Amino acid sequence: MKDKIEKVAVLGAGVMGAQIAGHLANAGIPSLLFDINQDLAKKGVESLTSLKPAPLYKPKNASMVEPCNYDEHLEKLTEVDWVIEAVAERLDIKHTVYQNIIPHLKSTVIISSNTSGIPLNDLISVFSDDLKKRFMITHFFNPPRYMRLLELVKGENTSQEVYDTIASFGENMLGKGIVHAKDTPNFIGNRIGVFGMMVTLEIAEKMGLTVEEVDKLTGTITGRPKSATFRTADVVGLDTLAHVAQTSYDRGENDEERNVFKIPSILKTLIDEGRLGQKSKAGFYKKTKEGILSLDFATGDYTPQKVVRFDGFRLAKDRQYAGDKIKAMAFSDDKAGKFFWEVLARTLLYSANRIPEISDDIINIDQALKWGFGWELGPFETWDAIGVSESLARMKAEGRSIPAWIQTMLNSGRETFYTIENGMRTYYDPNNNIVQQQDNGTKSLNLLLQKSAGNLIKKHWSASLIDLGDGILNVEYHSILQPTLNPIDGSMVEIIQTGLELLDAGKYKGMVLGHQGANFCAGANLAGILQFCEDKDWDGLEKTVKTFQDLTQAIRFSKAPVVAAPFQLTLGGGFEFIGPAAHRVASAELYIGAVEVGVGLIPGAGGNLRLLLNLFENAGKGGIRNAFQIAQKAFETIGFAKVATSADEAKYLAYLLKSDTVVMNDDQRIWVAKQKTMTLAENYEPPQYRDDLKLPGAGGRTAMTMALKGFKSSGKISDHDEFIGKKLAYVITGGDKAGLTKSVEEQYLLDIERETFISLAGEKLSQDRIRFMLKKGKPLRN
Repeated sequence: MKDKIEKVAVLGAGVMGAQIAGHLANAGIPSLLFDINQDLAKKGVESLTSLKPAPLYKPKNASMVEPCNYDEHLEKLTEVDWVIEAVAERLDIKHTVYQNIIPHLKSTVIISSNTSGIPLNDLISVFSDDLKKRFMITHFFNPPRYMRLLELVKGENTSQEVYDTIASFGENMLGKGIVHAKDTPNFIGNRIGVFGMMVTLEIAEKMGLTVEEVDKLTGTITGRPKSATFRTADVVGLDTLAHVAQTSYDRGENDEERNVFKIPSILKTLIDEGRLGQKSKAGFYKKTKEGILSLDFATGDYTPQKVVRFDGFRLAKDRQYAGDKIKAMAFSDDKAGKFFWEVLARTLLYSANRIPEISDDIINIDQALKWGFGWELGPFETWDAIGVSESLARMKAEGRSIPAWIQTMLNSGRETFYTIENGMRTYYDPNNNIVQQQDNGTKSLNLLLQKSAGNLIKKHWSASLIDLGDGILNVEYHSILQPTLNPIDGSMVEIIQTGLELLDAGKYKGMVLGHQGANFCAGANLAGILQFCEDKDWDGLEKTVKTFQDLTQAIRFSKAPVVAAPFQLTLGGGFEFIGPAAHRVASAELYIGAVEVGVGLIPGAGGNLRLLLNLFENAGKGGIRNAFQIAQKAFETIGFAKVATSADEAKYLAYLLKSDTVVMNDDQRIWVAKQKTMTLAENYEPPQYRDDLKLPGAGGRTAMTMALKGFKSSGKISDHDEFIGKKLAYVITGGDKAGLTKSVEEQYLLDIERETFISLAGEKLSQDRIRFMLKKGKPLRN
């Protein structure tokens, strides 16, 4: 059997099958997308460039997916190393497809099904003994690009080599979080995740909570996705939700909570009436011209949403971390707390009772819910956060039945499911009643474990300096005010400066800028900038901006390499701090952009210089060398606050260099960044200072000013947008010193950038934009 999977066939060009093929293309793997006729197959490929959210990192990836049909193209199956079946969830249909393809498969091909509801042994009944060895279940979660979970199920006949091949490919090539599941109804993620949704619906109806109240209490406030419960149901599709629940009910004869999976009357009514959620424009919510309405459980009608206010929500909001928020909500005495506790207690107990039925350990359960349902903490991590002993005492007082293995754990003297100490994370193994060490994988580098092993060099309010070993430092962001967004503050600046001093002193070989929070960095501290403006402390603001600029240049010209490891939101100052690094190891899921115009400013910490340098670098000898073309592209990118929605697009927009590294699996990002830093450290030479930058000067500015005038007259931009645009054009074209026969240097660009930033900060309309962004979280058009 070949170790490498070079080409794949996906059977079924529906939404799921097409997106699996699309994500294979994201990883650089070509595929054949089959359906019963060519039109359906083509439609599946075409959907990859129209679906939202976008399945592809860049639209041209669709060219790697070839539409095929079973009548004309079966012979092409000899080209593939893996066949993924994703046809309708009916055994007879799957068997018909299997029988059609079997004669055309090569002897080494791996076959898998994306099913979640049909037992593996039923699927393989039409296979030879040899094919049974090469068959398994690979359950992707929708949408495959964004949901990391890939549940793998092997049968008693499945070759371990086959299973390991797919596990490795899924993890390393597709960036998936691999969960090892058993062949039980809906495996792990859907079994517990859908239980949580169904029990939420049941308790909400009993307690008389509204749709919007439930979503307020089961969303981001408790470490769950913004879509919470009912918006998630609408996105998934109520028919799909009901199908998954029905599978758990039909095959769950021994499930103590089986009746929860019975389809409630309100859900049945919605489905019967074709109100299936987002795809039918009505479900638990309905979007109208008047706004988004919510379902009234009692009448089945839609009504305007009401403002939700609960003491429990307020208490949770005052906490900073997910575990503390969940605990505050669960132990609140108001209606919100009672509702949330009931849902939480039943979900935790249900999860514990699924061992060893669906999993032999707590890790696979926790990871399935985090990767498949977007929970910040898995069930057992949540239990640790709220206190195992304290919560069990309450459960017992309420007459709930406690799983015996948990009591055994407590009796052994262990009070938590997980512990982190001495560089190790251990967990309790219920099957053997022992403590095991968690395997983090060979390409994973966990910063929390590094710190627990005594490798913390310095900790400040919002950042830490960590020794990663092998002479490599790491700067970790953990904002004291906004740990989710990590806006740049003085604490981060101080830690980076300390790291650079250690590099310059020759005490370390290199440094990584990277962490493992929710987002890399969503920009500068706007509240701090606004305070300078309100105090009219322009000297203080100028000094702060100069400090940021100097730091980015210090990163650029450090004696030892600095490698940045951006991921998720990397906006404004986030881009400016990774731009000067010697290299970037970026997560494939990178949302990066210079977005300062949205708050009435331009980049102030070197972002204009950085983008220009990247454009020159990416152009190379055969690319755009014309000074005006370079400046124009930078002007458009910054002026329209373009945000790349993948690392691939970031290279196209020049937020990244073409030579930068992209990793599919975010768990491997810090490890890869460390390896790259070690490689660069060998005979490292800092870049040469640029005093030869060719920019178009006043002539280029005139063209940009005319373009702005056109946008203004057509109503595309406001007066203040035009004003900001002219200021930006001055900087991007090289101010007063640039021109056809003249060059400018880096420091000059930084100086005029800083002056322009300060002048814009002094504008009332810009200050209004900053206030609006801080209050509403979105740009103001004024």
